Amino acid sequence: MPKIELPPTKSSLRKIKEDLSFAYEGYDLLNQKREIMAIEIVRHLNEIRKMESEFSGVLNELYAAYRIAAVEMGSEVITLKSSSEKRGYFFRSEFTKLMGLTLLKIKLFFRKPRLSASLTGTTATYDTVKERSLKVLEVLAEYATLTKSIIILSKELKKVQRRVNALEKIFIPQHEEAKKYISDRIEEMERDEIFVKRLIRRQNIL
Repeated sequence: MPKIELPPTKSSLRKIKEDLSFAYEGYDLLNQKREIMAIEIVRHLNEIRKMESEFSGVLNELYAAYRIAAVEMGSEVITLKSSSEKRGYFFRSEFTKLMGLTLLKIKLFFRKPRLSASLTGTTATYDTVKERSLKVLEVLAEYATLTKSIIILSKELKKVQRRVNALEKIFIPQHEEAKKYISDRIEEMERDEIFVKRLIRRQNIL
């Protein structure tokens, strides 16, 4: 007996066939979505590896400039000066759609940097530190965008994989089994009906 209990009628068979047709269609679409999302995750991972290398480079450049500025001005002076700085950048969030998902994209915009002459007690190296800090922020914003996209895509990929497994290993096999059972029962009942009609016809002749 199949796990799906339906009366062995033509209407039941028609319903199961419709459900199976819908399930196979959904299975194909989910497989396509799974492949596209896997490709996107791999692409984002490749980009993030390049971004990590770039981030390491700009961070090292920032630390190198900071060390020189700290020698020239003193680390406490740099901290005080940087605390009095007005923010030279702002964020804007943008959203893109992919396979029904909303992916966040962070865009960073910079104001024109102030010259060191505007701040008493700063040096040219201090301006270099500011410029390199902005570069680090720019790379960090791109890195955050890629990381967030990978997290969203990975979570959705797990959901899609669970649905594919449910269709492939549970729903479709059970309905195929039920379809075969009902088809066999209908054929058997039709044969019995034909046999009974022949018996009745033979008795009428006799």
